[in-house]
Amino acid sequence: MTSHSGILHEYTFKKVAFQFDLNPNPTKILVFIGGLTDGLLTVPYVPKLAQRLKDELTWTTFQIQFTSSFNNWGISNLTNDINDIEKLIKYLREKYSPSKIVIMGHSTGSQDVIHYLLNKQTKTPVDAGIMQASVSDRSSFNINATEKGRELNEIAIKLCEEGRQDELLSYEHMKMSWNTPITAFRWNSLMNKGGQDDYFSDDLTMEELKFSEIQVPFLMVFSGSDEFIPKSVDKNKLLAKWKENSNKEFWSKHSGLIPGASHNVKEINLQDSLCSMVINFIKEFNL
Repeated sequence: MTSHSGILHEYTFKKVAFQFDLNPNPTKILVFIGGLTDGLLTVPYVPKLAQRLKDELTWTTFQIQFTSSFNNWGISNLTNDINDIEKLIKYLREKYSPSKIVIMGHSTGSQDVIHYLLNKQTKTPVDAGIMQASVSDRSSFNINATEKGRELNEIAIKLCEEGRQDELLSYEHMKMSWNTPITAFRWNSLMNKGGQDDYFSDDLTMEELKFSEIQVPFLMVFSGSDEFIPKSVDKNKLLAKWKENSNKEFWSKHSGLIPGASHNVKEINLQDSLCSMVINFIKEFNL
């Protein structure tokens, strides 16, 4: 446990972002987005990443806390997430007029990143995106592996078909989603093929993948020993498939695996590898 010096910004009503230094006028900014159950300072490598970006590139790192932070993810969705992210981006652009803003997501934060980059309604663009631990929630939860899971899944699907997607599901559903209250929409989004969150599943075809639509530089950072990826998935083949689906102009040559790294790279000795991939990506595209 430790403390961190920085600045807490209220970027919109009752929502905050933490700046990992005291720079009064940051000119280049990385916005970090956590995954399911994350909030400020819950992803272990972020302070080190912020320090190295500051020391080596004079970049400033911000971490967003938004509607779906901590245990609110079950009653939110990617659309709400990118609306909050855009409010922070607008705040930062109006306050500092930075020359560059890059968004970086961890886990389901990676879904937020690709959703933001592809969303045509987003009026506040960013210069690049980074996706770390971009796992398939559908594969990780694997809700259809049991008869009970299939029964609960059918209930959620039926509610969505009836236009009742915002209804909270039962206690039984909650137990299967990390004891988190969850709506029919978010359940369907996470658990079923073609759901809003289903960007990274290994069984998606080249036509179903969306990497080719990304029109800014992006980096994929995969954890070699990610505990949320089924052992049946060949991570190197999956990365190669994503690369093949991408525009070569924007896919970073520094994308790849961190051998031995867990989902959130909690291994201190491996965090520098992640940081170096991010720094080399920024240098690669002169961001």
